[in-house]
Amino acid sequence: MSFLKENNLKRERFIPIRGRALRVPIYFPSISSIKTNREPFEYFRILKALKQSHFLVSAYDIDKSQQKNEFVSALKSNQIDDDAIILMDSGNYEAFWLRDKSWNINRFNEILKNAICDIAFCFDNHYPPEDISENAELIRNSCVKSQSIIDSSSVIPIVHCKREDLNKTVIELYRKTNFTIISVPERSLGNGLIARAEALVSLRKELNKLDNYIYIHLLGTGNPISLAVFSLAGADSFDGLEWCQTAVNSEGALLYHFQQRELIQDDCVFCKDPNLDYESATLGHNLLFYEKWMRNIQTRIDSNTGFELLQQYCRADFLSAIGQIFS
Repeated sequence: MSFLKENNLKRERFIPIRGRALRVPIYFPSISSIKTNREPFEYFRILKALKQSHFLVSAYDIDKSQQKNEFVSALKSNQIDDDAIILMDSGNYEAFWLRDKSWNINRFNEILKNAICDIAFCFDNHYPPEDISENAELIRNSCVKSQSIIDSSSVIPIVHCKREDLNKTVIELYRKTNFTIISVPERSLGNGLIARAEALVSLRKELNKLDNYIYIHLLGTGNPISLAVFSLAGADSFDGLEWCQTAVNSEGALLYHFQQRELIQDDCVFCKDPNLDYESATLGHNLLFYEKWMRNIQTRIDSNTGFELLQQYCRADFLSAIGQIFS
C-alpha cells in the first residue's frame, strides 16, 4: 500500500522531549475529573505507584484540586525524581463539561508557571471562527502568550475547526508558528473510524510536504483499534481515559465495562496478584496492555506489517475501505 510504505520511510521513530527520545507512536494515559471514578490526584498516585513513565494531566484539575499545593509538589517530584514525562492539557475539556465559564487563559497560565510539565497544550477555543486565517492567528496568539511565561515547557497548538478546513488551518498556522508538534481532537476528524482515518491521512500527506517532520498528537484517543488505525494513518502520539474507564480484553483488543475484567481470560501479573484489590489490578492490567499494544504497533510499522495487524482484529469490509485510504 503506497501511503503506508511512503509514510513509514518519512516518519520519525522517536520524539525528543527533555533530552530524551520517546518511541512513537505512544499513548499517554490521561487523568481527568470528568467521567472517571476517582479524584485526579488519586489517579496520579496510582500512576506513580505503577511507575508509569508518561501521562497527561489537566491544568483545570490541578487548579481545582482540594490538595492543589500537594498535587503541584507531587508532580514536580515525579518529574524530577522519577523522570516522568508529563503532558498538561488546557483544562477546557473539564471546564466545558462542568460549565465553568470562569476558566480562562490567565488561570491556565498560573498553573503553567509552576513548571510541572514537559509539554503543555495551548489554551484552546472550542468555538473557533470560521475564517481560517483568523482562527490560525488566535491559536498562534494563545501559544505565544503562554510560551512567554515559561521556558521549561513547550506550548503546543491545538486546532479546532471544521473537518474540511483542517489541512488549510494547520498549514496556515505552520506559516505563523513553525511548530514541530500539532494536536487535533479526534472528534474533529469527522464521524466514524473510516472518515477519521481518511482525514488523518490527508493531513499527514500535507505535513509531509514540509521541510521538517511534524508530529501529530490526537487528543482523546484511547481505543486500541483506533490507536492502531490512526498510528498507521500518520499520528504519532495519543492521550485517552480508557485506561481508567474500561477493562481491556487483551485477546481481542476490545474494551469492556470497568467492572467486567473478570470476564477476560488474562494471565498478566496484575490479574494474577491476589494481594491487589479489583481496581488496582484492573488499572495495572490496562496499563500493561497499552504498553505492549503500542510496542506491537511500533514493531509493525518498522517491519511494514501494520495492515496485517489490523487483519487480525477487523472485518473484511472495513479492511477493504481502510486499504483504499492507505493505498
